[in-house]
Amino acid sequence: MSDTGEEMNDQSADLLILLKAAVNDQPAYLNEPADFDAILTLTAEQNLQALVGEKLCEDAAFQQSAFYEKAASAILRIVGDQAVWTDAFLQLYREFTRAGVRPLVMKGLICRELYGGLCDHRPSSDEDILVRKEEFDQVREVLERNGWQMERDRVTSKELDAVQEVTFDNVDCGLHIEVHTNAIGLETGIRRQMNEYFTDVFGKAIPVEIRGTTVWTMCHTDHFLFLVFHAFKHLMSGGLGIRQALDILMYQKRFGTEIDWNRVRAALQESDAESFLGDILEIGRKYLGIRSSWDLPVNCPDELLDDMLNCGLFGNTTQAMCTAASMTYAAADAGDGYSTWKALWGALFPAREFMIAHDPELADRPWLLPVCWMKRFGRFLRHNRENEGGLATESMEISRRRIALLKKYGVIAEKGNRNKR
Repeated sequence: MSDTGEEMNDQSADLLILLKAAVNDQPAYLNEPADFDAILTLTAEQNLQALVGEKLCEDAAFQQSAFYEKAASAILRIVGDQAVWTDAFLQLYREFTRAGVRPLVMKGLICRELYGGLCDHRPSSDEDILVRKEEFDQVREVLERNGWQMERDRVTSKELDAVQEVTFDNVDCGLHIEVHTNAIGLETGIRRQMNEYFTDVFGKAIPVEIRGTTVWTMCHTDHFLFLVFHAFKHLMSGGLGIRQALDILMYQKRFGTEIDWNRVRAALQESDAESFLGDILEIGRKYLGIRSSWDLPVNCPDELLDDMLNCGLFGNTTQAMCTAASMTYAAADAGDGYSTWKALWGALFPAREFMIAHDPELADRPWLLPVCWMKRFGRFLRHNRENEGGLATESMEISRRRIALLKKYGVIAEKGNRNKR
């Protein structure tokens, strides 16, 4: 499955066996002898300890292993924490309703409900809400009145136009709220293109009752497209874990008949994401027992799966991965203008639109861009020293593998036959 031609290792195969068993409520039959330590390490990297661990704890051999007690305790902690966070968010949403606003809930809570009795086994320590810009101050007031504090001192009108989200933290319960004024982000041309599909979602929003509380979210067509684009966005940087693919599969399994497939497919074709979704659906059919009636082209599903299993949840567990993510984004945004060194330059000195996510003051004071660039370059030099001078080389190699995958999806052209976005 990997670019070296090796077959999937046993712990990766066992992870998929356990996931398939969990989402289909079936027994799991692991490869013998199972490497429980390696399986648990992989599930931790993918943030699937509780979902996979619940099924793993049914295995007789695992119950007799030295790992059982620690794993069982971790499951209880994760599920307990998630139950607290879910209750805190639903209580907060009721406060939004009383205040006369109804933010649209994205991902987290909506995706967790797809897992039925295992909903709290699919953790999410933050919740994403989409708000109209003109409602931001009212939403902020409700958050702060209920114990959440904004991560920075102030947010200007221009910053709200430019940034993807503003984070609020609650130190008492530990739940983070990300308040979005746009769904995908505006840092790059590709993101801006995808974001255009979500400019009218409030007019098509639907209510959903969750545990006695009514919350509002995107209609099923918009939300499904958002999940696919959100995953595709992550593929174009640090990568995505198997959990994001599983959310997409579970959503189409639950709401497939309510999704406007013609609209979704047209959007995917315009964004080079059609075969990306086709590969996710093929992974679901081949490895997770989740079938779809949608007929999509299949490109390189095993390579995509290999990438998901090897990059962790978001491909940002090391500094080299983080630097590589910026390089990959720069290459993807350049399209047919890509080169390895140009991607590295773009990662170190990106456009102002990209930098605003990290330095929001640039929205109001664009003349500070050279100063922010120098700070960014200084951080790179520091991390490079800590990595004994190998950060650039290691990052370029990680990015090279991701770029090779993106070329197969047509995001980056092999030759100069693609218009820059």
